[in-house]
Amino acid sequence: MLPHHINFCPALCNVPNTIEFAEWIGRTKQKEVRVTGTTKRPVPLEHCLFYSGELYRVCENEIFLTQGLKAAKDAYKKKNSNTARSGPMMHSGSGAGSGGANSHRGRQKHAGARNSGNFNGMGSGNLTSGSQTYMGMRRSESSMWLQLVNKLSKNSLLPVIIFCFSKNRCDRSADSITSMDLTSSSEKSEIRVFCDKAFSRLKGSDRNLPQILRIQSLLRRGIGVHHAGLLPIVKEVIEMLFCRGVIKVLFSTETFAMGVNAPARTVVFDTLRKFDGKEYRQLIPGEYTQMAGRAGRRGLDKFGTVIIMCRDEILEERDLKHVIVGHPTRLESQFRLTYIMIMHLLRVEELKVEDMLKRSFAEFHSQRKLPEKQQLLMLKMAQPKKK
Repeated sequence: MLPHHINFCPALCNVPNTIEFAEWIGRTKQKEVRVTGTTKRPVPLEHCLFYSGELYRVCENEIFLTQGLKAAKDAYKKKNSNTARSGPMMHSGSGAGSGGANSHRGRQKHAGARNSGNFNGMGSGNLTSGSQTYMGMRRSESSMWLQLVNKLSKNSLLPVIIFCFSKNRCDRSADSITSMDLTSSSEKSEIRVFCDKAFSRLKGSDRNLPQILRIQSLLRRGIGVHHAGLLPIVKEVIEMLFCRGVIKVLFSTETFAMGVNAPARTVVFDTLRKFDGKEYRQLIPGEYTQMAGRAGRRGLDKFGTVIIMCRDEILEERDLKHVIVGHPTRLESQFRLTYIMIMHLLRVEELKVEDMLKRSFAEFHSQRKLPEKQQLLMLKMAQPKKK
């Protein structure tokens, strides 16, 4: 579609210093680079908080709505106050039970001392308590996802991409809603035929790998998982089925927002914190915009919906504003000249170390001002010297 003299056409949606980047490419490649852009999305976005089974709209058309955040905080306070009222009643009841348990333990104290297996019994009890707590967390997490998906389904907000910043969390979240079935009989047939054809390229033993069988079971229910821990053929199948519209709920890491043209009706953030390899930190506006941009399908949706999950707390207005309507981070060069790089460059006759430095985006501003500095230097040298 492009003319022959245009070699490439990059799209930069999260780079505020686009002009500088384009000028650097033009100077490095000795080509003319033209920049065109728009600040208007083809499909506008609305941003909501999901708390206790309800959606609270906090931003629309890049305008932050404080009343939506206030309603979410009121619901949070109301729920916590109800929990606090019921707490003393439960505590008094448990205290009576605790007294009975203590007296019961008192009666068995001497017998327990004589029993050589008493220590093992205590350990087993602690282990059981820990496993019960873990199972309780799993059940609450499962009910939360079921509540969300049911809400989205009733409001015609499927398909949805749910971004989780952990491969393990993607898998666990998908397994927690296997009781749901989101596909019709015709869609199940389409998924089965497509998977059989795609996985027929694998060898006989590979077709029965646990990952292949598990993914096919999820896909038949309209549930998908996408992360770096999957086989390449599995990721390709999931991407193609999602583009066909038969996958209704997709749990994915942020890699799905990069280089895959697969928009959805809704995007959900499991959390706004991620581990970047060094520490846990909040998402920066550019990362949030990149993933939230998957919401809204051109020609199908009037607007896209972005949902932020809230579990034990409601985010502060300042943090939400910074992530949702904040300015993206400027593009800066990470080029650093090392001793090993210098040694490799000395082996190459066509390229010098000075040339490598000149091509760096870090040296762009200095190189751009070089003609002005040279002209200024010539003027100073032409001036007569004072005796």
